[in-house]
This record gives sequence, structure tokens and C-alpha cells, in this order.
Amino acid sequence: MEMKNAAIKTLLALMLTSGALQVEAVKHEPYSGSRIYWDISSKKNLFSAGNYARIIPLQDGRLLAVAESGGGISACYSNDKGGIWSSPELIIQSAAQLPYAVPDAIQLANGDIVVGYNPRPSKPYSDDRLFGIRCIRSSDNGKTWSDPIFIYDATKTFEDGCWEPCFLELPSGELQCYFANENNFRTNNDQEISMCRSFDGGLSWSEATRICYSNGSRDGMPVPILTENGEIVVIIEDNGWPGYDRFRATTVRCSLEDNWTNWVDRNSPNREMIFANAADKAFVSAAPYIRRLGKDETIASWQGDRGDRKGMGEDCYEMSVGVGDADGRNVKAIVSPFGLSTGQHGLWNSVTALDDGTIFALSSIGDVGKGNAIYVMTGYAKKGFEVAYGTPEVNGSSQKETWTAKNARQVYLGSNATRNLATMDFLYDSDNLYVFARVIDRNIFTDKVDDDGITLGLDIENCCDTYPQQGMYRIFMDANGSVKFSAGGNNKWTEIDTPENVKFVTSLKSSFYEMEIAIPWSALGCEKAPTDRTMRCYLEVADRRDGSIVKETIPESNLRQSWTWPEFKLRSGDSGVGAILPDTSGNEADVEVKYTSGNVSVKSSRDIANVAVYSMSGAMSVNEKCSDSRVDIPVDGLCGLYIVEVLHKNGYAKRQKLVIR
Repeated sequence: MEMKNAAIKTLLALMLTSGALQVEAVKHEPYSGSRIYWDISSKKNLFSAGNYARIIPLQDGRLLAVAESGGGISACYSNDKGGIWSSPELIIQSAAQLPYAVPDAIQLANGDIVVGYNPRPSKPYSDDRLFGIRCIRSSDNGKTWSDPIFIYDATKTFEDGCWEPCFLELPSGELQCYFANENNFRTNNDQEISMCRSFDGGLSWSEATRICYSNGSRDGMPVPILTENGEIVVIIEDNGWPGYDRFRATTVRCSLEDNWTNWVDRNSPNREMIFANAADKAFVSAAPYIRRLGKDETIASWQGDRGDRKGMGEDCYEMSVGVGDADGRNVKAIVSPFGLSTGQHGLWNSVTALDDGTIFALSSIGDVGKGNAIYVMTGYAKKGFEVAYGTPEVNGSSQKETWTAKNARQVYLGSNATRNLATMDFLYDSDNLYVFARVIDRNIFTDKVDDDGITLGLDIENCCDTYPQQGMYRIFMDANGSVKFSAGGNNKWTEIDTPENVKFVTSLKSSFYEMEIAIPWSALGCEKAPTDRTMRCYLEVADRRDGSIVKETIPESNLRQSWTWPEFKLRSGDSGVGAILPDTSGNEADVEVKYTSGNVSVKSSRDIANVAVYSMSGAMSVNEKCSDSRVDIPVDGLCGLYIVEVLHKNGYAKRQKLVIR
């Protein structure tokens, strides 16, 4: 047998040496989940000092943020989807020697706002100050707040306290308050998740019910959601998994019909770690948070030691965020948005997702051993990229041109590796694909050796392979103004001559560079713009520093494997009527856009070809072809500030902001 194995190995070696052994192409199901593209320039200081911040969208279109800050629980508001925030105001002040901590907020279906918090007695303890859970209510959109309402009390000592309230409203109107609870374990260090119910909008509360418990360990920091599939899913931190030390983000669950008739123990199939990738289980994931992302996904955050912080200890934990499936499982595309420096930590984090895919990450950031300030960052969840019809001037600038997204920022990179903000966008016409990019870089290298620049990958045929195949292209746009083309085929990239009709312009500044390219469809093997195809796109920013190259890529993507690339789609509705341009004809159309009774109503003095509704991040929410001068378009499920684009049959467009409530 040993001689036979040796002969096989020798034969394989000869075949590899001669090139006779070929790696087979492997078609793969395309990556279908969202990735979050973080705008690192959006980082804002929301509370100058504090911990445990949460954001919720309100029914009137505002955002509400609450935090443990300012000597109690403070709140602030945004009227423009997080662009500008009001100054924090104290909505309830801590009592003497009884700090109020860890707020959570929910707006009920009837419009009332409920904010819960956690009284935590200071030493020396006394019988009249207990660890507990309380809430306050507002029936006027946060203008005034009620007196504290009792939910639960534990004991007076830290060792047997209760912690971290979080709310969930069920379709029946039942309001639930989940919290971590040590009160039932006064002879050991165990902890369970408990829950109290309210059937009158938070005015009165039931006795506590056990949700989950694992003997000898500490289930903590619960955050509940109700999934589209009718499950109550609660994310917790769990330090009781056999073979794992410290906390791991875990979900426990039950059906809506069951509604915690049975609690979840250690061995229940209703207790699971959230990660799909076994390698991610090596990293600590404490203090988790979860929210729904549309109907078919979730987002989760936690504090831990992924990346280069492994082994630095819990004092240096930072925030990570990933995207899971509709049931809160299989969390992938993980990024640490704030990118902290050594000696800093980011703790007690949370995330919020709006209906249009806008994401907010909140983290209490500070130097280790010092106080924290609360920061917020905005991201955008996208499953793919869209390309509007238009013909820009290829001059290395996006000014005075109508790109797909506002300010030519459909793609944001820079949160994962380079920490340099890179933004990109696309346009197309019948002749070319256009790409614009802007990269913040204070030390730009253009000496033709490991230069700064951007790699664009295109899978024109939707190969979805694990190796480069025919129909795939790799294009490196060098900051020095040169372009390198490679074509896929036979499982590898082969460099080819750059087509003569490619036009590429770079503009170098002291702290950033911009680049713009026009790639003929003929150079990509297409006779015309492939509006009827599903394609895929890859992006990578190369930043040379300290003698090496740091690369920033789309989360969960691989240059060689086009099945990991996001979908890339041309807007077919645009190409039939010409370029989308601002109306400069001298005889502008009169366009009226209104929102009434669940519809966007559009009336124009000219015939309309198409109406599209975009989020402020550039994501298309509605796209409706028309054949008249007026149209009513249903927009159920949309809420907030949007851009309505009215495209006329003569090729000119009007855009208007519209608040949908």
C-alpha cells in the first residue's frame, strides 16, 4: 500500500510539473446576503460621556437616541436621518446613591414611547435601594415623561442584582421586558434571562418568567426581536458553551404561539451560537445586540477581540457588526466599523436598521482606564450595486454630473483595513461603463511599484465560479494614471493589452485622489449595454504604507471567486429613453410630487416614462414605468426622507425630496 501511495504522489507531482493536471471550474451559488458599507466620515460624538446608547426610529420620521449619560438617562433626536442631532436632554435623573443605567427604548404601535432603565445602588447598600427594572412613558412624542413605573426588583447587593432591560411588542399588543437576573441564585454566581409582561402599554407588569438558564453559567444582556417567520428570538451572551472560554453571542428562541411556555436550557436545540463560520467562534462575542434588517435578514453587534486585538484582553474589546439570516443565524460579512487605535476600547454597543437599509452603529469609546464618550456611525446595507443611465464627462471629477447615488457615493470602503475612506459610483450608456472613485490618502504613491489604486472586477457572464473564467475581467486603475487589464479563463487571470478606446483620468490632490474611467462595452465582450443580464462586481482599494500594501475589499468577497461578488445591475428602464439629465431645455416641466394615503402621487406637465424612489443612501426602493402624465405608486413599508426621480419621455429628469410617513 505504501508503494502504491508513493507512486500516486509521484504521478501527481509529474502532472503538476507538466501542467497536465487542471483545476476544474466550480460553479457556486452566488452570495446572496447584504454587506454593510460604513461611511467612516459620518462618525459623530452623540453623548460627550456615557454608556449603553440605543437608537430607534419614531413614527413621525425622527430618530430617538437614549443613553446612560448626564447623571441619569438622557435623550437626543435627529430630524434628518442622523445627519444632525439635538443636544442631549435629561429625561430622568438618577436618585441619590441610585444611578440609573442601561436604557432601552421602544415606540408602541399606538405611538407611546417607553424607556426602560436599571437602577443600580451604590455602596454602602441599604434596604430601601434595590437593583431593579423601571420604565417611563411619553404619550406626546417625547415632550414630557411619566413618573417611574415599577417592573421588577432584585436585592440590594451587586452579587444578586438584575440588569439590562430590553423591550419587545408582540402583534397582540403584549409588551415584554427582558432582563438578566441573578436574584434567583443567591448561593452561587449563576444568572438567567427573565421577562415581565405588560398588557396595558407598560403601565403595569406581571411577575417575572424564566426565558433561559444554563446551570453553572451566566446568560446575560438579552435583546429580543420577532422574526418574519413568527419566532421570538433573543440574543444573549453565554459563557457556558463546552470547550469555549468567556462569552459567545448566542440566540434562544420560541414560537410566537408558545410565547415562552417552555424555557431554554443548555441542551435545548433552541440555543445556538450565531456564527456560521467555525473560525469566528474563536473570538469573544460579548454584550451582543440584534435587530431585523428588512424581512429576510438581521444585523448583530457585539464587543470582542476579532482581528488584531486578539489576546489584548477585555479592556481592549471593540465593536463588530455582521449580517445574519432572517432567523438571526449564520452571521457573516463581519466588520469592526470604528477601527480603534491600540489602547482604546469600544463597549456596550448597539445597532439599528431603518427600512431603507440605513444602519446606525453606537459604541462607548474611550482610552482604557478612562471615561467613555458615545459615538455613532452610519452604514448602508446593500445586496448589490445599481447603475443608472448617463454619460459623464471623463475628467477625474464627479462635479456637475448626475451619478447613480448622491455625491457619487454608492459604495463606501475603508472601515475594515485601510481606514481611508474610499467612495465609488457607476453610470452607463450605450457605449461605455463609467466608474468614479475618490480615495482619502495623505501619502499617495505613484512610482509604478506597488502603487496606490483600485482594482475593479467584473463578471459580465455571471459565472459565479471559484476561479477566473471567460467573461470575467480584472482592471487595476493605478493612481499614476495607467490601467492594467486582465481577462479570466482556464481558472486564472491573464494580463492583456488595455483596449485603446478605454479613457482613464486621475486627479491627485495633497490628501486624496479621484479617478474616472470609461470602459467600452466592446472591451468587455459585449455588443451593447447588457441591460438584460445579471452581472457581478468586485472592488478593492490598495494603499501602500510602510513598505507594504494594505487592501480594503468588499466584506466577504474574494477577487478570484466571482460567486462572492455583489450583484451588478444596469437599470434597464433608463436606457430606452436616453440619459438622465437635469432639465435645461428652457421649458422645464411642472412636476408635483405628494405623499398621500400610502402612495407617492406624481403629476407632470409632460409625459412620464419612469418614476423611481431612492433612499438618501442611493438605494432604489421603488421603480415604476409609466405612460401618462400622472401616476400613483404604492410605497407601503417606506418611512423617512426619500428622493423621487421623475424621468420624462424626452429623457430629462426631475428630482425632489419627499418625506414618507
